[in-house]
Amino acid sequence: MKTDSLRISKVFNIGGDVHYILPHFQREYAWEKSNWQTLLKDILSIYETYDPTQETEHFMGALMVINDGTRNGTVPAFKLVDGQQRLTTISLLLCALGRLAKDKQTTIYKKIQRLLTNPDEIDTPFYYKLLPTTKYGDRDAYIAVIQEEGLSKFSESRIPQAFEYFHRELELKINQGKLDLEKFFIVLTTCLQVVFIDLDQRERPYEIFESLNSKGKPLSQADLVRNYIAMRLPEAKQEQVFEKYWSQIESVLQEKRTVGRSRLGELTAFLRHYLAFRSGVLCNEEHVYARFRDRIETDFSTPDAFTGEIETLKRFAGYYNKLLRPKEESDLSVRAQLEKLDILEISTAYPFLLAAYDAKDRQEISKEGLLEGLQILENYIVRRYLAGEPTNYLNKMFPTLWRELNPTRFGESIRHTLTSKNYPSDNRLRQTIATEQLYDGRSQTRYKIYLVLDRINKHLSVGSGGHTVLDGEPTIEHIMPRSPDVTWKNELGENWEEIYQENLNTLGNLTLVTQEWNSQLSNAAFSIKKQKLCNHALRLNSSYFSLGIDRWDSDAIQVRAKFLSDKIIEIWPSFGEVPISQGTLGQKPRTILIISDTYEVKSWRDVAFFTAECAIQLADNFDIIAEQMPTYFFREAKKRCRQLSNGWYITTNLTGSSATSLCRNLMSLVGASEDDWQIEFD
Repeated sequence: MKTDSLRISKVFNIGGDVHYILPHFQREYAWEKSNWQTLLKDILSIYETYDPTQETEHFMGALMVINDGTRNGTVPAFKLVDGQQRLTTISLLLCALGRLAKDKQTTIYKKIQRLLTNPDEIDTPFYYKLLPTTKYGDRDAYIAVIQEEGLSKFSESRIPQAFEYFHRELELKINQGKLDLEKFFIVLTTCLQVVFIDLDQRERPYEIFESLNSKGKPLSQADLVRNYIAMRLPEAKQEQVFEKYWSQIESVLQEKRTVGRSRLGELTAFLRHYLAFRSGVLCNEEHVYARFRDRIETDFSTPDAFTGEIETLKRFAGYYNKLLRPKEESDLSVRAQLEKLDILEISTAYPFLLAAYDAKDRQEISKEGLLEGLQILENYIVRRYLAGEPTNYLNKMFPTLWRELNPTRFGESIRHTLTSKNYPSDNRLRQTIATEQLYDGRSQTRYKIYLVLDRINKHLSVGSGGHTVLDGEPTIEHIMPRSPDVTWKNELGENWEEIYQENLNTLGNLTLVTQEWNSQLSNAAFSIKKQKLCNHALRLNSSYFSLGIDRWDSDAIQVRAKFLSDKIIEIWPSFGEVPISQGTLGQKPRTILIISDTYEVKSWRDVAFFTAECAIQLADNFDIIAEQMPTYFFREAKKRCRQLSNGWYITTNLTGSSATSLCRNLMSLVGASEDDWQIEFD
């Protein structure tokens, strides 16, 4: 390894040629506005205090390269292992400065062109001293900037945005008389310095690369994996593997798009779920690269075996793309089922679904078997959602689920296995549907409720030869409104506030209409709402509200909740008898185990109270949790409440099912697992 301190002018070899080659592992141009602002601010601070009689240095980190001989016999070439983000950004800043100097100070413009290009190589691939990767159109956008062409067509690349930012900021300062072009050019090219690290070809640059912690946008786990693949492959295989496999993976799974609530980039999320499918363990988000590297080092020691694994990754990336974007699935029936699962936010099930797609392609299960599996999965997820079950349990369950199944009896075995995986019984489902506060205002929650109510509407039309649909975007209507006026309060009675808190966002109080109808119904009295809903096109509304309902109070909401529960159980029937340990109906709790502490309890109220007290100790900020659960926690004393040690009040109006749901959600929100909360019965 050779190191040297070089000015930016020397990096671009002013007065001579140089060509920087970006290896296949390099990511797209990823710097954002905050990075551009920081760089420009640093340079301007040097500019303000610059004294030509004193030597000023500003260190910008390291550029790591591998000497790669010459091109055309005269152009020194270097593989740029680390530093492409900084070098690309400096190039764009020079481009912006050159564009502004073109008609005012042509000497500076020509010097900048000489920094960025090798004029004698104009008809060769080595004309540009630096070329970004082709990802997201970065290379074409960069060439367009240097050639002073239009940039509007490069919508995916951040390069035009960076150039336009620098051009706008510099032009503003020039117009204000705060920036001298020549002085700024001198500061930019002579004061900025880097440590130029020239690696020997025999060194393992990817190991150095992954350990660098230079200033700039942090590397994602997918960036590190890409680097590892390139550096582990022999030179002769890199072009083939990247063009044939890895580049195609990156074209469908883009890191700048995110997956589910994890907000991980698509490629990182895919690698994490693929590794979970292989190992049975969903690794920490920050350990994806390390687990990938460990798998390769252990199981794929030869270049051919490693190449085979990358080819396999490409196939699984195709499956993953269909899970993220069901329209990519050509089979219409499978596509329709994937679209439902997408609404239900089933990214936790992706390791299992990757296994199912793989089994179909290897003909272990049929297309019909895959479709049946997706329908069974919908049943499982819908019932858990309506029962208020936390999702953290699924992160542990799904990666190992495939190993418990028999592909030759796929449908039967998946039903049998899921029945033992915290599957809600019919009784529990009825109880939680009556009490669970489903609506929370989130758009994804609205889609889930829409899916459930829409399926009920279609179910009510079975045998009629068709079903009605809304003529506009569906919205969720609260029959008892979210802001009850005096008329509603009087109709609900003296306990209106309690009725409002307990029932507002439960399924029994929700229905489907269009936005136009939602605005018309608004806070209207129930007699007016009822009349309109009786004449609504959806059977979900017209059939039910034509039954002679006189008022809309707690009893009426509970009756409708039972009606909807019955239909839900008909649509998503139970797989079979749920193990008794999962039920709560008629059972009296005796003790609860929370992490390592045991509490004796006499009622479900005690269960909820002691669990909440433990959550207070475990939570970073219990107030945030309590505010997310307004049905259960209150700032002030109310009827049927009990005060907690931190001043909050918890409701004591709890069934066994609702208490269980509350406690499991609390444990999930404080970061505990389902195994950390156990209950024993008399």
